[in-house]
Amino acid sequence: NHYFGAPAHIRTPAVIAERQPSLGPATEAQARCDAIQSEFRSSAPQRRSIRREAPPLARALVPTDDLLSLRLAEELDYVRRLLDQMGDALIADPTVLVRHGVALQSVDVVGQVLGHLASVIRSSDPGGAVDRIGMSDLKGRLLRKSIA
Repeated sequence: NHYFGAPAHIRTPAVIAERQPSLGPATEAQARCDAIQSEFRSSAPQRRSIRREAPPLARALVPTDDLLSLRLAEELDYVRRLLDQMGDALIADPTVLVRHGVALQSVDVVGQVLGHLASVIRSSDPGGAVDRIGMSDLKGRLLRKSIA
């Protein structure tokens, strides 16, 4: 047996032609496939970007153009932060925590309510902002029907 190099299915068309000029239709088909693949590989592949555009914000999350509403929301956020700092200071004392644990939880609830109210006031779509509130009791109070 003689060695003729790489197997026919992985030889380039030029090597095939120089070693064995007439190998028949199967080799010509392989040469055609090789040429197609070579052409495909030589062109730069069009890869899709992994970056995607961010979806548009919900209207309830878009701030209003009313400057007074924005300032009111900022003040409510400021008061909420002050309450949070006070609550953090109080729970650092174990004695206060044991004696006034329930009242300290109320301070936390008040902070959450203030944050939600600030979001509603800040929103360009207050109704949509109310729908986004997770506290069901606050949401219910804001959406309740008037008695009169």
